[in-house]
Amino acid sequence: MLKVLDIFKIGDKLSVTLEGKCEEIKNGSKLIGADDNEYEVLSVAMTRNENPADFSKTTTVLMPLCDIQAGLELRIA
Repeated sequence: MLKVLDIFKIGDKLSVTLEGKCEEIKNGSKLIGADDNEYEVLSVAMTRNENPADFSKTTTVLMPLCDIQAGLELRIA
């Protein structure tokens, strides 16, 4: 499971930080929320971490403008 940590609006897109194992998320991936809504990943951002072990703990993705909320749990479709 992935958890939405924070959301930041950038123009007509959303920057969404996800917590969890995000290695399988790629540009174009679909995520399904606990609310049964489907969310499209437009782009996966590079993360910056000092410790390589922390690299897979959070990832930021770009999504189309949608009604996603912090705290929502997601899974990869």
